Amino acid sequence: MRIASLIPSGTDLVAALGLGSCLVGVSHECDHPEAAGLPVLTSSVIPPPTVDGPSLSPLEIDTIVNESVAAGISLYRTDRELLRQLAPDIIVSQDVCDVCAVNADDAFAVMCDVAPGARLVMLTATSVDGMYADLLRLGDALGVTERATEIIAAVAARLKTPTASVKVPATKSMLTLEWGEPPFLGGHWVPELVATAGLHHVLTDAGSASRRSTWEEIASADPDLLVFCPCGYDLHQATTEAKSLVERSDVASLRAVRNGNFFAVDANRLFSRCTANIAEAVDVLRALRDIGPDDTPPVGATRIA
Repeated sequence: MRIASLIPSGTDLVAALGLGSCLVGVSHECDHPEAAGLPVLTSSVIPPPTVDGPSLSPLEIDTIVNESVAAGISLYRTDRELLRQLAPDIIVSQDVCDVCAVNADDAFAVMCDVAPGARLVMLTATSVDGMYADLLRLGDALGVTERATEIIAAVAARLKTPTASVKVPATKSMLTLEWGEPPFLGGHWVPELVATAGLHHVLTDAGSASRRSTWEEIASADPDLLVFCPCGYDLHQATTEAKSLVERSDVASLRAVRNGNFFAVDANRLFSRCTANIAEAVDVLRALRDIGPDDTPPVGATRIA
């Protein structure tokens, strides 16, 4: 079987299902070890980072995204000739966010024009249950339904806590940020993960989309903990950006920042993708929930202030 993945979460799920060796092409953002050295099928209108750091500031990136969306221009391009040469049996794409990866319209166009004999599997998860459905859909398409069922059971068991069936009000509040300038609030599955970890996510609820906010609105919510998980950033990139944020007076004055409860996390591995790694993300959130001022943050997180 020959699999082409146009989205990082697709590559992660294919690898989790034990079929990483079947990948013949991946997106430019796929960072799973199984993707190393494979042909790259996509590119972005946003210039990639250089060896010295990001080529554009977060605000400049946000401007490009807004202008492209307003003009109806896709942020991503697919190398159709390369895809034709690779002749995949399965193409994995997504139908959740036009900003994050090749969107549904482009994926369907690729299927019609380039790979009419291939099967398109769309990832649509915006919740934990949605991730389970994605896994089953992908597992069925790849002929590994039993393996998909095993992963779902393992993730569900890891998410469950002794008090999961008891409605205990969360005693600490948390806000996750998917972008820093301008600030975007965590959405979709992220507030659900926060609630699963025994915390109350402020300003956005489970299932609601990420949205633009202001530092004034964030200050009014006054969360106990602030977690920076910018979409598309690893831990090093998130940490670097978070350190620049605390140089702003309106960020430095937040209670969570003053109390040393502002953390950057590995967004790519833990939060930006709705994959089996959400179980690890909840473990990290539980550790941050209980962390003391002198405690070392869990692997995947860094204390900023």
